[in-house]
Amino acid sequence: MKITKYHIYQGKDEEKVRVFIEVDNISLEEADKKLKEISNNLTQKLSKKWKCLPLLSLPEAYNIVTLPYKEL
Repeated sequence: MKITKYHIYQGKDEEKVRVFIEVDNISLEEADKKLKEISNNLTQKLSKKWKCLPLLSLPEAYNIVTLPYKEL
C-alpha cells in the first residue's frame, strides 16, 4: 500500500497518536474500502488497538475525530 502524504499528531495521552492521511476528493464508500485495507494490514503487524474513520458502519454522529494536541 502506497501512502505518500500523512501527518502524525499526539493524541490526548502520550501513548495515543493520530495519523491523518491526505487524499484527493474521494467518496465515503471509497474511503471506507481503503481504510478497511489499512486496518487489515495493521492487524497483521500490530498488537495495539486503533480506529479508522470515517466508517460506513458507524452513524454519522459517531464518525468524529478528536483534535490532535501537537504534531510529532
